Amino acid sequence: MKKLITIILLIFTSSSYAGLINLNTWTQEGNAGNGNWTVSGDGTSVFQSINGSPTYFVSSDSFINSEFKGSFGVETTSDDDFIGFVFGFNGLDDFYLFDWKQSSQTITGGFSAQEGFRLSKVSSSSTANDLNSLWGQSGSGVSVVATNYGSTKGWADNVVYDFTLGYTNTGISIFIDGGAFNNEQVFNIGGLTNAAGRFGFYNLSQSSVRYTGFEEDVCTGNCGVNVPEPKSLAIFSLALLGLAVRRNKMS
Repeated sequence: MKKLITIILLIFTSSSYAGLINLNTWTQEGNAGNGNWTVSGDGTSVFQSINGSPTYFVSSDSFINSEFKGSFGVETTSDDDFIGFVFGFNGLDDFYLFDWKQSSQTITGGFSAQEGFRLSKVSSSSTANDLNSLWGQSGSGVSVVATNYGSTKGWADNVVYDFTLGYTNTGISIFIDGGAFNNEQVFNIGGLTNAAGRFGFYNLSQSSVRYTGFEEDVCTGNCGVNVPEPKSLAIFSLALLGLAVRRNKMS
């Protein structure tokens, strides 16, 4: 019976022990004047202070089949634009972009963005550095993978959110927890063909954003991508227990 319990515990264990990421080893990507990323003395948090064109702060290492967790939020009430993350980053012409808009807005030139979440694949460095291209995401060099829009989907001022990303060679899973979001899975996409790449933070036309306490964990499971419902897992575990009891009675 002890062996069976150990097996069940392993089923529910999806990753190894995590460690805090040292942001002192990270670098800013994109046009230098687009962002100002200030890392704390202990390397556990970074603050971006400029309201400008796209700016990125990216790890030195590449990852695949990993889970990332940490907290982030906007520390001002003066704007409502984009905060987010990049991953699978292999240069400004090859990365995934997860961005989050506080409220819907159309800017000069007719570039529209909706309140809520967006997941895209960027394949052009000129697009990656251009405000208009990433605002509307309708031109060449960027393709929208999935969206999750709605009148209650925007981020709130001065609220700290917990972020969880599962990134595997076949899928992407993203959870948001905090404010009006109760550990909500905003994206769960399988059937992909992903490559290892760097992980990082992203801002567009948004200042006063802080990212803190991020850690990376190598997954031994599926990193939250297409996970069976808890009820299914429970039934499976009970079935294993029932089988063990029957075998004990028969022996």
